[in-house]
Amino acid sequence: MTHEFVHFFKGFHMWPSTCLVKILTDNDKTFVCFIDLGDGTSVTNVSEQLATEIVNEYKLDPQKCRFFETYQQYEYETFDEVKYTWKDRTAYAAQWKPALEEIKKIFIN
Repeated sequence: MTHEFVHFFKGFHMWPSTCLVKILTDNDKTFVCFIDLGDGTSVTNVSEQLATEIVNEYKLDPQKCRFFETYQQYEYETFDEVKYTWKDRTAYAAQWKPALEEIKKIFIN
């Protein structure tokens, strides 16, 4: 199952911002990708906030999710997996590493 939508969020200094979110569910695993659209605060700068909002809004189990981020305005040049530490359904301590090309192909057509 795939769910794709524009997510509105408050960025730095409450700046209105948006990103594209793609959620793919495969068996008991959920893959979530934040795609920066160049509108407001970057997805990297609010990574923990976005993960927390999406997990809570869509009632996802963060332990069964994998998170990714990329930048549309830079033609998806970077595509990273983001791992968080979770406490009380709140993400913190994000760590980025390049994602596998196979994962990128799933999200970027």
